[in-house]
Amino acid sequence: MTNSIRKINFKQVSETVFDDYSNTVLEVLNDHCLRMSIMKGEYRWHFHENTDELFLVLEGKLMIEIRGQETIFVEPGESVKIPAKAIHKTSAIGRTVNLCFEKNANDTVFVEC
Repeated sequence: MTNSIRKINFKQVSETVFDDYSNTVLEVLNDHCLRMSIMKGEYRWHFHENTDELFLVLEGKLMIEIRGQETIFVEPGESVKIPAKAIHKTSAIGRTVNLCFEKNANDTVFVEC
């Protein structure tokens, strides 16, 4: 990554992805990153040992199941923070495009539920 100033058009980036799942770092900011996740279907149960995650939905509808809590549905223009250590699973209802803000270090731990 460079230290230059650049503008990112999220819609243009998402329109170039045709896979059922893509999770791409768009920008690094100190020890955090901005990821764009494009998905159809579901992601595995997991948690993050040392980082909260903030999801911001741009397109579609994201379902987030959290062990021991009510399922959350996040629609375009809405966001939700998942605290570190919370066991959760994300699922797209149709094609979903969301941004995820989290620490840059990959500390994803997969679990069986």
